[in-house]
Amino acid sequence: MHDVERFLAGKGALVTGSSSGAGAEIARALARAGARVAVHYRSARAGAEAVAGAIRAAGGEAHVVQGDVARSADVRRLVAEVGARLGPVAVLVNNAGPFADTPFATLAEADWDYVLDANLKAAWLAAQLAAPGMTRLGWGRIVNLGATSAYVRSHSVYGLAKAALLHLTESLAVELAPAITVNAVVPSQIASARTDTLPAYKQAAIAATPLGRLVTEPEIGRMVALLCSPAFDFVTGRAIVMDGGRSLPVFPRLHLAAGTEP
Repeated sequence: MHDVERFLAGKGALVTGSSSGAGAEIARALARAGARVAVHYRSARAGAEAVAGAIRAAGGEAHVVQGDVARSADVRRLVAEVGARLGPVAVLVNNAGPFADTPFATLAEADWDYVLDANLKAAWLAAQLAAPGMTRLGWGRIVNLGATSAYVRSHSVYGLAKAALLHLTESLAVELAPAITVNAVVPSQIASARTDTLPAYKQAAIAATPLGRLVTEPEIGRMVALLCSPAFDFVTGRAIVMDGGRSLPVFPRLHLAAGTEP
């Protein structure tokens, strides 16, 4: 790999929820860019070890860390542990984010707390804890993983959390400038083994997507890494929507020629 591609050489990176899925691809993409990556897991230690092992096998550096991001004490310990192992967290990717779409009318209070804590509070707290080290370095990148659920009103507390996460992204971008940029990557339904188990839903999602397919996990990983590259040094507070055009406001066409309206 050419040096120009290793734009994160030597920098410490924490990717929450990176034992599988898009988080694992993000960890691998940052490692290819030279970052020393902390691969985080809540309960899937074997998956995290496999991701870290693959990074090491490719010549990168990776460490495995455990914690439940819905618990503030665990978030504090995670950031401190990564700092002790890798030095200040220069790249923070808030990827962990459990889903729930139980209607608000029947949503359990414990589920409200868990989804908001893991998706939103953890991102705020991790950013708050990592920012001083980034400021001392004079450089930092925070990337929050959103979801197009933020733009709909049928995904209950998860959509609420992801909508608030975009607000947080913009607010942090203003507060933490100029040394730190804060952006969000906002995918729609991701092509995955889980999606493959829901063929009717997958078919409907693809049919509603102008580009005719679902976003892939490696595409998300590359976009997150790109946001940490010099190409995006002047971009902050922005949400990069990766939905193939699905969330664009499209209404049925009336097919009326000019001058033919009533």
